[in-house]
Amino acid sequence: METNDLKILAIDDNRDTLAALKAVVADKLPGARLLIAQNGPTGLELARAEDPDVILLDVAMPGVDVYAICRSLKEDESLRAIPVVFLTAPTTDRESRVKALEAGAEGFLSRPFDDVELTAQIRAMARINAANRLERLEKELLVTLVAERTRELERDIADRKRAEDALRESEGRLRNLSLIATEGIMIHDGGIILEANRAF
Repeated sequence: METNDLKILAIDDNRDTLAALKAVVADKLPGARLLIAQNGPTGLELARAEDPDVILLDVAMPGVDVYAICRSLKEDESLRAIPVVFLTAPTTDRESRVKALEAGAEGFLSRPFDDVELTAQIRAMARINAANRLERLEKELLVTLVAERTRELERDIADRKRAEDALRESEGRLRNLSLIATEGIMIHDGGIILEANRAF
């Protein structure tokens, strides 16, 4: 993915972290856009409005359930495919990491950031997002094709039923006509009589 097209959403209330992210993005990912939300609700709104490629989510925002934010992102059909990377302290405990994974996170980055690792993580997550979007588009296309084919089959079945009904009706009329006809009528196949009326 071209960095000019890359959109990164950082949901973090720490000014130092945001300044470090801005510097790395400007230096290592030229042309990429860094969107900033300093709280969860704003982050969710920005995610819906901007459809970022990657979401960086601070694991320790005071008064915010970051795991609930992550779950909200993953429960929203339009946002589900966007990878979420938790920004953690080097001392973040195992339980917090497990909770983050259970909430739907795809990765972790420890502060202070290593520029190379941060850039590699963002690029990898952007590739995952691109693959997720492609898969979603293919599924949508498949659903559309199946729906179209189903409609075609339903039309074919309806046409066939109408033709069968018309044939039965026509056969019924022919049978009625042959029954009331004063002339003898016989239908045969070679030497085998298939049908004959009373007059015959």
